[in-house]
Amino acid sequence: MSVSLQQPADRQPPLLSGVSEIAADYDGYILDVWGVLYDGGAAYPGVAECLTQLKKADKRIVVLSNAPRRAQVVVDRLTNLGIGRHLYDEVHTSGEEAFIALRDRTDDFHRTLGKTCVDTGGDRFLGLLDGSGVEVVADPAAASFVIATGPLEGTDPIERYDDLLSRCQDRGLPMLCANPDLEVLHEGERHLCAGSIGARYEQMGGFVHYYGKPHEAVYATCLRLMNIEDRSRILAVGDNLETDVKGGRAHGTGTLLVAGGIHCDRLDITMGERPDPARLTALYGAYGLIPTATVPAFTW
Repeated sequence: MSVSLQQPADRQPPLLSGVSEIAADYDGYILDVWGVLYDGGAAYPGVAECLTQLKKADKRIVVLSNAPRRAQVVVDRLTNLGIGRHLYDEVHTSGEEAFIALRDRTDDFHRTLGKTCVDTGGDRFLGLLDGSGVEVVADPAAASFVIATGPLEGTDPIERYDDLLSRCQDRGLPMLCANPDLEVLHEGERHLCAGSIGARYEQMGGFVHYYGKPHEAVYATCLRLMNIEDRSRILAVGDNLETDVKGGRAHGTGTLLVAGGIHCDRLDITMGERPDPARLTALYGAYGLIPTATVPAFTW
């Protein structure tokens, strides 16, 4: 099935039954993790089979996650869930992007940052900065910047961070956000992500530098790993219009929305259920973003 990369604004993109209907149109796949491959607890049914079929067809697969963790941590997690290393080619994460930027400091912004920071996630994402040359401190008075890796607990209200963020803002500390996602579905429950903390800091007047989808740097790395010159032959697959679809469209790839992920409540479905076309149209309109196509779940 051939699906046009650029959808007219008044046209409903196709609602497919599975990836097989669009697979021949693309040579490479950029795959989100949460809401596509797994729900934070277990891999979704049919994911391993879908990946197996794509690899049989010699497709190149790069896993790209807005996870505030090093890439190897995601590799290990996928392996534990039964998604073996042979089912994809590369993994990149927003956390890896942040680590490399802080370690190498190849641009003026990162070179001007100091070597001490406050971490909003405390010990939850311990290890992200190991080897970067950055020391985590508890007191904003001793920090040169703040890094938002995530909340201390996923179920935290955002207001829990107002005091810390206010103290950071009073000192004019820049924030580095290692995950632009606002929230994530963890086994069906909505959990706060670092992007919400970043948005809160911006509301207070703070400066935030983001790593990950939909921003430029993470796609530059991902597309280099993909090594396919014609971006129209690459399909970005994700469950989030604001990050996966927006980022893919901005960088010239096709986009496939997994309807049963983060937008499931608005569509009134669970993973694998076919959404009502009218609800999909309303969803696209609410975000001002239209994917190339939509599937109920990442299945073949």
